[in-house]
Amino acid sequence: MMRVSVVIPTYFRRNDLSDLLASILSQTYKPIEVIIVDDTPTTEIENLCEEYKDKFAGQGIELIYVRNHKVRSAAIARNIGVERAKGDIILFLDSDVVLFEDFIEKIVEVFREKPHALGVQGYMSTLPRRKDRLDPLRDVFNRIFHTYYRYPENSCRLFEYPSKLTKVIECEWMSGCASAYRREVFNEFKFDENLKGYSFMEDVLLSHSIFKKHPKRLFITPFAKYVHKFSPKNYEVGESLEKHKKQCRKYVLRKLFGFRGILFYYRQEVGFLLLKLFNLLFR
Repeated sequence: MMRVSVVIPTYFRRNDLSDLLASILSQTYKPIEVIIVDDTPTTEIENLCEEYKDKFAGQGIELIYVRNHKVRSAAIARNIGVERAKGDIILFLDSDVVLFEDFIEKIVEVFREKPHALGVQGYMSTLPRRKDRLDPLRDVFNRIFHTYYRYPENSCRLFEYPSKLTKVIECEWMSGCASAYRREVFNEFKFDENLKGYSFMEDVLLSHSIFKKHPKRLFITPFAKYVHKFSPKNYEVGESLEKHKKQCRKYVLRKLFGFRGILFYYRQEVGFLLLKLFNLLFR
């Protein structure tokens, strides 16, 4: 039987985390442990874990609270979780997701059916996108400038996320909000700790690095579903967030592709600018 460790980095989000923990308790396939790595400067998350500890113990699951004493960073928190994890599979969850009750069961199923798989991600039950008349234009810009993201069907290449997924497919990157890796992956890779605070694209950097060295070994399954709330409570908002995300994106592209990544970044910036202009013109 595959032993699953769950790692959840969090910064505030007490109510969101409570919903996630409740959904883990209802899983048809139980993890052996849930590790909460906390960047919150108050005790609210620690207190929440104390409230849930006996409920998890009653189902044979160890609930472990760890405070991150290093610099606040989702990437650092994930690495701390890996160091503590005992499972054969390490499942990373953002604190603002809620799992369908068979989520872990369906993730483990892919690992069993594909012994060569190094990573498996679940599928968001509803994509946070509104459809409008500019979608065809946006898709053209995404194709030309590789702006973030394209939404094709049954495809998950870099800078893509499937708008419709009907079968288990290979992917070139994995979202950190609900993805699992075999433990041995972390003998060779880890999350980049230079990405501080809201570590934007730390999941892309890790997973696409794995894909480049071990192609055809990452997968996404439509049968492991979850809801992502996209709660804004854990990081800066407005201009400070946008500036931070740009810095992270530039760093990640440079790490992945070198000088070509810098050119990639500026091509994206041109695409974002043109999209913004078109949005203003057609508002």
